[in-house]
Amino acid sequence: MKQDAFTEGIYPGGLTSHQEIKILICYLLYNTKLSLRKNDIASILQNYGLANYFESSQAFAEMLASNNIASNTEEEGGYHVTPSGKIIVEELSETLPLSVREKALKSVEEYMDRLKRERENKVMIQKNPRGYDVICKISGGEFNMLELKIYAPNMMEATTIRDNFYKSPELLYRNIMTYLTKSDIELK
Repeated sequence: MKQDAFTEGIYPGGLTSHQEIKILICYLLYNTKLSLRKNDIASILQNYGLANYFESSQAFAEMLASNNIASNTEEEGGYHVTPSGKIIVEELSETLPLSVREKALKSVEEYMDRLKRERENKVMIQKNPRGYDVICKISGGEFNMLELKIYAPNMMEATTIRDNFYKSPELLYRNIMTYLTKSDIELK
């Protein structure tokens, strides 16, 4: 397809056609069991270098106005593919490169997993006189299983700590518990 979309922030192999972005939005909504909101879709496409944020937002609005996608009635903010959107997926999704389709579906899983980890675990960054305190909390539901306070000399390092914590809080917890529950003999 003809390149007619902004390419700022697009990784090599990403979408540069406005029509392809529309097809990909329908494809994502059709092929995922999760409820995706407009901001979720725009973030997924942008964060994974599949499409420009502004292009994906405009494509989303056009798909909504054309009744190719619609808001879910039972879930606030989520969207689904309408019958006309389903036709788009069935007839046009093969025009998208397989690598883009696979990356898009994988990106949805990664994005939604991260949102779940952020809901279940919390990180607070607080300014202190010498830099920042990064307070990471791993939730056990109604209680904190672990609360860890780490010093960071600057905001960039504090946000790196936060982002790395959210990647795998369960790995951090497991490693700390493994180390702290070893016997004296094992620590030597």
